[in-house]
Amino acid sequence: MSELSTTAYAVIIVNYGDPALVAANIGADVDADENALVVVVDNYSTDNARAQAQDLCRDRGWAFVASPNDGFGAGVNRGVAAARAHGHTALITLNPDAVASADVLRELGRNVTDDPLALVSPFMDSGDGRPHFRGARVNRRTGQMRSGWSEGDQDPEWANWLSGACLAFSAQAFEALGGFSEDFFLYWEDVDISRRAAEQGMQLEIRPDLLVVHDEGGTQDAGSARTKSPTYYRYNIRNRMLFGRRHVRGRDWARWVLASPRQSALIWMRGGRKQAFTEPRGLLAAVRGFLDGLAQLARTPRPPETVPSTKPLLPAPARDLTGPVRITVAIPSYKRPEQLAALLAALPDRIAETVDATVDVLVVDNDPAGSARESAETAPLDVRYAHETTPGISAVRNRALDECRNSDLLAFLDDDEIPRPGWLSSLVEVWRDHHASAVCGRLVSVFADNTDPWMIASGTFYRRQRRTGTHLPTASTANLLLDVQQIGVLGLRFDESLGLSGGEDTMFTRQLVQRGGSIVWCNESEVEDTVVSHRLTREWAAQRAFSAGNGHVQVSLRLTPSPTRRLALRSRFLLGGAARIAAGQARHRYGRASRNLHHDAQGSRIFHRGRGMVAGAQGHLYEEYSRT
Repeated sequence: MSELSTTAYAVIIVNYGDPALVAANIGADVDADENALVVVVDNYSTDNARAQAQDLCRDRGWAFVASPNDGFGAGVNRGVAAARAHGHTALITLNPDAVASADVLRELGRNVTDDPLALVSPFMDSGDGRPHFRGARVNRRTGQMRSGWSEGDQDPEWANWLSGACLAFSAQAFEALGGFSEDFFLYWEDVDISRRAAEQGMQLEIRPDLLVVHDEGGTQDAGSARTKSPTYYRYNIRNRMLFGRRHVRGRDWARWVLASPRQSALIWMRGGRKQAFTEPRGLLAAVRGFLDGLAQLARTPRPPETVPSTKPLLPAPARDLTGPVRITVAIPSYKRPEQLAALLAALPDRIAETVDATVDVLVVDNDPAGSARESAETAPLDVRYAHETTPGISAVRNRALDECRNSDLLAFLDDDEIPRPGWLSSLVEVWRDHHASAVCGRLVSVFADNTDPWMIASGTFYRRQRRTGTHLPTASTANLLLDVQQIGVLGLRFDESLGLSGGEDTMFTRQLVQRGGSIVWCNESEVEDTVVSHRLTREWAAQRAFSAGNGHVQVSLRLTPSPTRRLALRSRFLLGGAARIAAGQARHRYGRASRNLHHDAQGSRIFHRGRGMVAGAQGHLYEEYSRT
C-alpha cells in the first residue's frame, strides 16, 4: 500500500444553517477513505438545522460537534479538539461551500505530516472555473488585500496569508499557535493565524498542483453575484482594524489607523457602487463594522495572548521542583452535600494518577448547619473537615490557605464539579515545567439535553481554550493550582468584602500578577460542571451578566490606588456601560424581530452587563450570593 493511501487526516467543517450544502460537497470518495475523518461543527442557527446536521453525520458516519454560534475560529478549535480525541494529527479546515477530492485532502494531510511546522493551502477556483485563490497578501501598513504570493514571505510591504477555506496544519503547529483566535468571529482569522505562524518561524506554503473548488456564493446571502452579504462587509471592516491592533506597531500603527476610512470604503466597494441602492443592508452593515472597528482602534495595541508576559516575574522558588510534593485539594462547600459526595467519590482515581505527590483533601464548610460534614466523614478517602462560619467564599478560601501552610501546592475545586482523568497530574506537570505561581485548568459545562438553545447562544457558560503554557492576566478558582510558598511571599489573601458578591478570585489573581507572580494555562486539566436547572433560565443569565459587569468594575476600582485615576476609571465605566446598554438593547430587539437567536441572546447579555457596569461605577456592589 502506498504512503498516500495510509495518510490519516481529519476534515473540519464549520457549518451554519446549511447541512445540505455540506452533504452535497463532501464526496463519496472521502467517505470511502478509511483514513479520513469528517468533523462537522454545527454553529447553532435553528433547531431544525441542528437536527438535520445531526442526522447527516449519523447517516454518513461523521463526527458531530454541537456548538453555539460564536464564530469560525471557535468552531475550528472545537473541531480540532474532536479530531485529536479520535487520534488525528493532520488537520484540514474546509468551508461548507468548498469541494475537495479525497486525493487532494490526503496530499494536504501528508504534507503537514511530513512537515508539521508548515501551514498549507491549495489553489482554489470558483464554481464557474475562474481562479479564486492563488495565495494572498496583506499590506503591512494599511491592511489592503491583494492576490498573489511572495516566495519566502520576504516582501517588506506585503505579507503572505493562507485561506481558511481550505487550510492544512498539524496538531503540533496548532498547539504551538494556540489555535485560531476566537475574537474575529468571521473573516481575518485566517490572516491572523498565518501571520502568527510566520512570526514564529513556521512556513506558509501554497500548493499549485492541488485544486479545490470554492463556490463562495454558497454561503453568501447577497442579492447578486458581485454584491457581498452584510455579514461580509461588517466583519471584514471590523476585523481589519482588530488585526491591526494585534499585529501592527509604531509608525505603521499610525498609518494603519489613518488608512481605516479609505480601506473600509474599498471593502464595501467590492460589491460595486450600485449596491447602495440595490442592497442598502450592505451599506448599513459596513457602517456598523466601521463603528465596531473604531472601538478596536481606540484600544492600545497589544501582543496576542499566547505571548508570555515580559514583565519581571517573581523569582523561581529556591527549592527542588522535581521531587515529591505535598498537595492539598481544597473544596469550599455550601449546602450541596449530594454534589460534594459525588466529587469526593471521584477523587481517589484522580489522586492515584498523580505520581511523586502526597495528596490530602480538605473540605471547608460554610453552611452554619454543617451540611457538608456527613459527606466528608463517609467519603471513600481520608478528608479533613473545617467548619468556617464567617459567611462568604472569600473567608472559605482564606481558611483553606491557612489550613495548607505545610503543603507545597493547593488545588481548588468547587463542590459541584467532577474532575476528569489527568486533572491534577496535568496541573502539577505544568507547574513543574514553568515554576508558576498558579496554574489554571479548564472548566467544561455539561447541560441537559433539553437546555434552552437561547442559553447556549448567549455564551453565558462559554469558556475559552488556550495553548498550554499561555500566561494569563487573571484566572478563576474553579480549577486552580496555587504554589503555597509563592502565594506567601506575595502576601496574598482573598478580599473578604467580595465574599458575597463574587469577583474575589479575579481580585486575587490580578493582584498575583501585579506583584510579580505568574499564572499559566493548562489545557489538559479539565473538570466538569454539570449546570443545574435553575441556572439554565434567561433570568439567571441576565443576573449573571449584571453581576459580571458589576464585579469587573468593582475589582478594577479597588486595584487602582490613585483617587484621580479612579475617578477617570469611573467615568470610563459609566460611558462604556451606557454604550453597552444601548448597543445590547438594539441587538436584542433586532434578534427578536429577525428571529435570530444569536443576536437576541448576545444582545441581552451585553445589555445586562452594561447595567452592571453602570451600577458598579456609581458605587453599587451587587451581592449575587447574598444569604438574606
